[in-house]
Amino acid sequence: MEIRDSLIRGSVMEQYIRQIGYIKLNGFPGGLCSDLAEITGASESLTVWNTRQDNGVMGETVCESGPGDELLIKVPFAGATLTIRLLFYLREPWMPPDMSFSDIQFLSRISTEDLEDQVPALNNWNCSEDDIIAQLLHQLLQLYKKYQLEKLDDDEVLQFEYRSLLKTLKIGEGDIEILVNSPGHNTSSLLVRLPLSLQDVPPVLIDANPGSATSLLQVTFQGNEGVFVPKLYLSPRVESLIGGANTLALPAVPPGTCLLDYVERVLELLEEKVRKAVLCFETRKQFIAQVLCQFGCAVMEYDAERFSKVVLMFEVKDFHFLTFITLGQLFPQQQAPKIVLQSLYHNSPREPYSKEYSDQKYSPQWTPEEMVRNVRDVILSNVSSFQMSSIRTN
Repeated sequence: MEIRDSLIRGSVMEQYIRQIGYIKLNGFPGGLCSDLAEITGASESLTVWNTRQDNGVMGETVCESGPGDELLIKVPFAGATLTIRLLFYLREPWMPPDMSFSDIQFLSRISTEDLEDQVPALNNWNCSEDDIIAQLLHQLLQLYKKYQLEKLDDDEVLQFEYRSLLKTLKIGEGDIEILVNSPGHNTSSLLVRLPLSLQDVPPVLIDANPGSATSLLQVTFQGNEGVFVPKLYLSPRVESLIGGANTLALPAVPPGTCLLDYVERVLELLEEKVRKAVLCFETRKQFIAQVLCQFGCAVMEYDAERFSKVVLMFEVKDFHFLTFITLGQLFPQQQAPKIVLQSLYHNSPREPYSKEYSDQKYSPQWTPEEMVRNVRDVILSNVSSFQMSSIRTN
């Protein structure tokens, strides 16, 4: 019997490990940040947070169960964390897991009928399905979101802000998470997925990050005066285009600021950043095209994807040298093309002799054609002195 039980437990454990792997690979739908959920095993027995003691004080009780295993899932929700514990009975794999939640109020409000109606995975538990745990977590998260929306009836101001965002931004309820009077704090928070479109962005600028293009704005309300503190989150796909969220200066929040107006200002800021990134790409592309037109056969190689650099070889009075032109991320508005000349004959101690020419006149208002002509002028005005310097160094 012990051998048989051991085999059953081992088989069921393999199924659960496979299901956890499914979640880590695919996430589970329903949460704005569910792909960031943390899943760990727990060796201790299941803790029920909302057990009421004889003295009426909420306390912790340990449920001693038969041999089993636990999962501890920390799901980001509206800027906070909802912790879910699942206890599995490995000897009875057809039984759904026992559950507990870190939100005491939520645990005290849900009923058996709520679980039966809104969490069908419990009634149709099949531990052999790869996504059964993902289904369960998704349904529990939807039940939690419904519970938070019901609490909005007690906060007219927050309810108005929520409805205004849905209507004006033309987003769905799945694009907003709201936490009303978070447990243990006299604060409420809201997390909204901004409708930032990258449809017109050249794929090469974002394809290095295959994840979703997500922009999230978290707003934490302090007290009941409508004062809030914003925080921006950007996915790696968006950050690769416009920079990290910590480098963007969010608009100030003076007293009396309307949340809807503020969210629209942040969205406009991000849209302007995207527009400038695309414009920068197009200017680099036109610059390289002008190099190809003006210098033709002198071009040795160039970046044909991001158009960030080009290498040319010139000959002036029998002196041959390479020219490296690099277009940085701040080009054209805040940075001129970087020009480096490199001798084909002379070496400094460890590498070919080269020199950068950064002291040049430049205007971001120039056309790409004018920028390339200026590069030519910089080269011609410095090549003689560069040749002499390379000879002296050698």
